[in-house]
Order: sequence, then C-alpha cells, then structure tokens
Amino acid sequence: MKTPSGIFILFILLLAILAGLTLHGVRQISDILHEFDHVAQVDLVLMETATNINDLQLEKEIIFGKLSSSAEELAFGQVNAARGQYLADYVKGLGEQFDKYIQLDDQQMQKIDDLSEVPMGLRSSFEQMRGQTQLYDTTVQGIFKLVEKGGYQLSLEDLENTDNRQRILSESVQNIVSQVWGLVHESMNRSQRWHRQSKVILLFSLSLTLTLGLLLFAFKRILDEISKQKKDLEKLNQELDRFVHTVSHDIVGPLTTIVGYAAYLETRYAQQLDEQGRNCISGVRKGAGRLNGLIKDMLELTRMSRIKSPYSRISVQEVIDAALANCDFIIRQSNAKIEIKGRMPEIVGDRIKLTAVFSNLISNAVKFAKPNVPPVIKIGWIDTRERHEFYIEDNGIGIDPQHHQEIFGIFKRLHTIDQYDGSGVGLAIVKAAVEDQGGRIRVESSLDHGAKFIFSIPKNLIAAKPLY
Repeated sequence: MKTPSGIFILFILLLAILAGLTLHGVRQISDILHEFDHVAQVDLVLMETATNINDLQLEKEIIFGKLSSSAEELAFGQVNAARGQYLADYVKGLGEQFDKYIQLDDQQMQKIDDLSEVPMGLRSSFEQMRGQTQLYDTTVQGIFKLVEKGGYQLSLEDLENTDNRQRILSESVQNIVSQVWGLVHESMNRSQRWHRQSKVILLFSLSLTLTLGLLLFAFKRILDEISKQKKDLEKLNQELDRFVHTVSHDIVGPLTTIVGYAAYLETRYAQQLDEQGRNCISGVRKGAGRLNGLIKDMLELTRMSRIKSPYSRISVQEVIDAALANCDFIIRQSNAKIEIKGRMPEIVGDRIKLTAVFSNLISNAVKFAKPNVPPVIKIGWIDTRERHEFYIEDNGIGIDPQHHQEIFGIFKRLHTIDQYDGSGVGLAIVKAAVEDQGGRIRVESSLDHGAKFIFSIPKNLIAAKPLY
C-alpha cells in the first residue's frame, strides 16, 4: 500500500500546483486586462488631454496674432468711424473667443483632476502647466482690456513677454506629451512581459497536466493490480479459514479423546499403577490440556487479526462485567479482590475485542500473583482529549522493564510452564485487539511491584448504522 499512497500524495501535490498555476495564470490575464484598461482609460485620456490643450494653445496664439494686428490699426487712429467700430467689435469677439478657449482649457484640466491613477510626477507637470497657462491667459486678457479701451499700441516688451510665456507653455506641453508617451510605452512593455510569463505558465501547466494524466493512468493500473491482489488475498483468507477450522476440528477432537481417556485411566486404574505410571498418565492429561488451550488461543488470535466487527456504542462497565464473569472461577479460586475506580464511560468500539482485552488482562493479573498474597486488581480509566485510556493494575510479581516490549510477542514467556501455566499468546491477542481499533497498549511495571497495563481507544471511531 505504500506505493499507491505515495502516488496518491504526489497526485494531490501536483493537482495543488496545477491549481495554483492556473490561479496565477488567471491573475496574470486579469493584470494584463487591467493594464490594457489602464492604457485605454488613463494613458489615452492623458494623451488626448495634452493634445487638446496644445491645440487650444495654438488657437490662442492665432487669436493673439489677430489681436496684435487689430490693436496696431486702432492705435494709429487712421480709420474712419465705421472701420473703428468694426475693429472694436472684432476685438471684442476675439476676446469672447479667447475666454471660451480658457473655459475649454479648464474642462481639459478637470479631466486630469478626475483621474485617480495619474502618476504623481505627471500630475505635478500638469499642475505646473496649469499655472503657466493661467499666467499667459491673464497677460493676454489684460492686453484685451487695454485694446478695448482704445488707442493702446502693443509694445515690444508686451510682445516679448507674451512670446516668453508662450514658449515656456509650449515646452511644458511637449514635456507632458513626452511623459505620457513614456507611460504608454512602459505599460505596453509591462503587458508584453506579463504576456510572455503567461505563455510560459500555460506551457508548464499543459506539461504538468500531461504528466498528471500519465500518473493517473499508472495509478489506475496499480489500483487494478491491488484490487486483484485483494481478491486473491480474500480467497486465500477463506481457504485459510477452512484450513484452520479443519485443523482445529481434526486436532481438538483427538485431543479431547486423549484427555478423556487419560482422565479415565487416572481415576479408574490409578491403584493398579505404580507412581511412575500415575505420573505418566497425569503428564499426558496435562500436556493434552495445554495443547488444547494453545490451539484455542491460536484460533482466538487468528480471529482477532482477521475478523472485522462493526463498531457500536458500548458500555465499558458491561464489557468489564462480562470479562469478570469469564474469569469468575479463577477469581474465586485465588480470592482476588477487584476494585473498579470511578464510573466507566460509554464508547464506540468493538465489543468482542474489548471483552477479550479485559478478559486476558484480568486473567493475567490473577495468574501472576505473588505466592500466598491475594491478588488486588484495580480497573480504571482516564479521559484525554483524543482517547479513552483504560488501565488494569495488579499487585503481582511484576515485569522487568527490559521485557516490556517483548512480552506482547506471540509465544513469548518469561516463566516456565511449571511456574505459571499459559500458552504465551494472551498478550499478543490483547495487542492485536487493541491495535485493530486504532489504539495503543503499554505496560508500567518493575519486578516485585506489580504491573499496570494501559491501553487506549480513540474517540474518532464511528458506530455502524443499525440495519433496521
């Protein structure tokens, strides 16, 4: 399962990268569109405004030229009354036209004020040009008023002053046009750069998509192979079940017969045998009994490892009561004292496996008691954030810390059969039953100071829905 899991993780990672690249590509496209919109709504507006202001200034220059000619004719006074009136009306009309161009200038500058995305440097240039335009307009309007009063002749100083202001204003307009063109080129270059990046991202995304498709194809083939192996394994398990059932039936049957005949000989013909004969019959009976117990324990371990019972909500107190009932004979025989600490919770788990855990741990606590010391067994639990933690603590012979890990292995015994009876499978059954529910088990013990077995069941197990 490691290989498909690794491929699945890689698939998820690549999918996340692909999604990120796609999102980045969409953002890039959005930025490009935004930049084009910026060019259309800001740069082009700036260019149009600068051009219009320049055109209006040219019109103002034309009007000022006409004003100069008319003022010169009026100043010499060599015109008749009708011509003088015509020139006066003409100058007045030029003034009105000049004022109209001033209003149009203000409207163009208002467009700049309404744009929020104008760079600060360019906005400063527009403000500077506005001030220069106002100085020029004020100067020309003053000349208009003097001419309209009659007899005013434009001096060389007036002309030079107006020409200087016109030249400075023209330079400001050309500077603004140059800045706007620079802004347009910068925006276009940035758009082209982003366009190239988007193409690279697109090609990489396509390559990644192709790679992802190949990996998915490989992943599907692996899953198909795993599915086939799973079916073969299920078939093998079924055959193993039949084999175990057959072997257990074929072995347990003769063992039961051997135990029965040995017991019959021991009771019926004991007086006719010498001590060595009686010991042999007793040895046969005990050996067959131990073999029978070992077979049962092995079947139980096999069942715990392979059978998956649905999880259900269970009362741990009821499970403990059932386990104590299973161990009732040895508890009474040893005069063991059972102390249950606190009220046991209700949890979600496997009732059969949990009963086997408590039964085996209680049985061990009674079995490994100190000689001539009645067993005292304490059962309790601790509630943690993620797990229910249970413990079975005794006052028995204890376990050397160097053996704390190996005691959960199958057939692992720390004592001989003559010292303590058992198959060496009990703790392996406990470990399998606990871990099958996603739990963990450990022991805290030292020689001659009892043992405390602690196991946990996770809280995230989900009970199966009832069939009815």
